[in-house]
Amino acid sequence: MNPIERRTLILQRLQRDGKVGLGELAQEFEVSSMTIRRDLRQLMDQGIATISVGTAYLTDQGTGSIAIVPTEEQDHGVPARKRAIGQRAAQLVNDGDTIIIDCGSTTYELLKYIGSKRLTIITNSIPVASLVGSNPNVKLIYAPGEYSEDSHGLIGPLTVDFLHTLRADKAFLGAHGFDAVGGANEPVLGDGTVKRAMLGSATRSYLLVDSSKYGNVHFMALSKLSDFSCVVTDDDFPADKREELEAACNEVIYA
Repeated sequence: MNPIERRTLILQRLQRDGKVGLGELAQEFEVSSMTIRRDLRQLMDQGIATISVGTAYLTDQGTGSIAIVPTEEQDHGVPARKRAIGQRAAQLVNDGDTIIIDCGSTTYELLKYIGSKRLTIITNSIPVASLVGSNPNVKLIYAPGEYSEDSHGLIGPLTVDFLHTLRADKAFLGAHGFDAVGGANEPVLGDGTVKRAMLGSATRSYLLVDSSKYGNVHFMALSKLSDFSCVVTDDDFPADKREELEAACNEVIYA
């Protein structure tokens, strides 16, 4: 069974039952739990599903007729937005800065454009640590904690306590959903708690979110948009929503 067929069946199951355990899906489709989480991550990015405590739930947005977009088609559009956001955000980083980098694909993109800047980078992200660990211009500080398959990073009380002891010039955070009224939000409680600690440990903070996530609402409210120094999104952000977004933020940059 190919991934498109599997995601379609997962969606049909969610539309029928409203929720389903991740372990149950992995057993039913005879794939790893990581594969199921990747399938669900794509549904989550579209606002169709959310995950909490090992169970996938259908959102209100997923109750109608949904088109499952092939991975290669998604990769053709969304990553281009993420790259643009990452490249623009990298311009906000100055030589000598101490920065916090959150788990997530958009914040990861930022690091591809830092060039030869001398930086201290604090992160809980395994992919981020792998990317910058061999960079001679980067001093890497890796947060402790419990590994999360959802975020591919470390979360939990140890991570939060560690972050509270540090001060950074800037924090670059992502989110799975955001809007003008509810602010930024996350589907996993542990991820959201760590992001809050990061937000409180930096002098300036930046939310890096692509326009496809606007209007998505997940389990945990992370923070109001006005709690961030700036929101960086892509230039595909809907024109009819820009005024309400800008009214809720201190600053908005369209990459």
